[in-house]
Amino acid sequence: MAKIYCNNNQYNGISAGVNFVNGVGDSNVPHLLSWFSENGYTIVEDSREPGDYDAMNYKDLVELAKRRGFNAIGYKKEQLIQSLIALDVQNENEMEE
Repeated sequence: MAKIYCNNNQYNGISAGVNFVNGVGDSNVPHLLSWFSENGYTIVEDSREPGDYDAMNYKDLVELAKRRGFNAIGYKKEQLIQSLIALDVQNENEMEE
């Protein structure tokens, strides 16, 4: 299952049949993932290797998210890590352009 992140991290609703809560949806349907990717959404596959964020405690992750511009209170640790990873990917893509 892949996570789909929209640019508006406060968006709650349904787009293309995918339910979004706080700007995050999930799907494993290839043509939907492709459509979202082509339309500016960030796609992050669930399978990942442990990284720097995994070693951080929840409070530090929430503070980091706040410094990066989004309110992560109420996120589970894994959701927060996935959101930070997606933000990293989005920033990398913007720097390449």
